[in-house]
Amino acid sequence: MSLRIGRIVALAASLGAIGAMSLAATAAATEVEHQEFNNWVVAGSLTPKKLNEPVVLPKGSTFNGNAELQYTGNFENISGTVTGTVAVPPFNASLALLGVLPTTVGVTFQEVGNSEGTVTSAPESACPNNTGGTPCVTMSVLTNVNVGITTLGTSVGGSGVSLGASVGTSCETSEPVSFHLSTQMTLNKLDIYGPQFTGTTTIPPIKCEGPEALLLAPALSAVMSGPDNAYELEITRPGLTRPKPS
Repeated sequence: MSLRIGRIVALAASLGAIGAMSLAATAAATEVEHQEFNNWVVAGSLTPKKLNEPVVLPKGSTFNGNAELQYTGNFENISGTVTGTVAVPPFNASLALLGVLPTTVGVTFQEVGNSEGTVTSAPESACPNNTGGTPCVTMSVLTNVNVGITTLGTSVGGSGVSLGASVGTSCETSEPVSFHLSTQMTLNKLDIYGPQFTGTTTIPPIKCEGPEALLLAPALSAVMSGPDNAYELEITRPGLTRPKPS
């Protein structure tokens, strides 16, 4: 996937009739495109269901990797692979972990292994707002992330009045959180802007090290762990602003 693909897709759509006659006369060859992802911008959130408060990923989150896309004819029989790594710098989030008072939580998202995925042709009906006639594709990616908690500190009503110094912790999910990302969109939009994903995932129980483990781990697990935790994630080409839905 590259800007070259976007230009080729647009041209193929406008010359579809000619291309169809040409392909009918000759056997379609397999074309291969390669794309490098250099510091594509990652944005999104994970909302623990029990808290109903989003943990928003910080600025500076990036995706680096590459893709290989194969197709025949007028962008038919599309298939390809995507691999890369997501990097999220440590950040703070404000969550009502203690029930009433907001808690400033130091958070880490550490990817386990690489993100691995596929791109395949999808039926036109899967992209109902496709007015440009470009092919519709399904992109599916699996990424696993250890979610860690490094500090806890409380304040009064967001006023910044501290009830005590932040306490360092060493807690994280007992196993990685699995994000089975999947989206359907036109190849042109995927190439120009990048993918957007929504879904839900299970947050495993929290484990802690040190003297706080006996009390803190069960308390964090009680308010964070469980199924059906909503997430939103988008990966956008650097320098572009994704258009808002109409």
